[in-house]
This record gives sequence, structure tokens and C-alpha cells, in this order.
Amino acid sequence: MDEQNALTGFIEILERRYDLKVVDSHYIKIDDKYDTYNMMLDLKLSESMMNQLKIKYPEMDAANHVAWSFFKDRVRFYAEVGNNILLLLDTLK
Repeated sequence: MDEQNALTGFIEILERRYDLKVVDSHYIKIDDKYDTYNMMLDLKLSESMMNQLKIKYPEMDAANHVAWSFFKDRVRFYAEVGNNILLLLDTLK
């Protein structure tokens, strides 16, 4: 399985398991010296999951090795390991 198919499969799992919409996804280079990338996922969460994120992690912008920022009705998550985003979303269910 190539990298694009793996990312497509990951997105399908996210959308089905968490009832959300992936608005954008790509990798961001974070270190030129070591050629290191982080995954970026721009997600439109359900209202209940968005509320849970704000309740469980008030005034925070990172937890469980995942950083995030809010953009209108979306949340942009950044993580070196995509599974960490899954684990964070599990805490919101």
C-alpha cells in the first residue's frame, strides 16, 4: 500500500468512527535537517465533540502529543504520529 492509499484509509476510519468530516489533510515538514514531517488534519467535528474538546482541554492547545488550533467551525490537529490523533479523539467520545 502506498502512502496516499494509507492516508485515504486513515481518513475513512476517522470519518466513520468519529462521525466527522476531514476538510484537509497533508504532511508538514517540521525539520529540514532530519527530513521530519508531521501530519496535519483539518476536521469539522460534531457539535458534541467540539464541546467535549473545549471541556476536557480548556485553555489548552496540545495534549497526548497532539497540537491543535481552532478555525471557525473546524479544528486543525498536528501530530508526528497520526494514531495520536485517534487516541485524542477517543477521549472525546
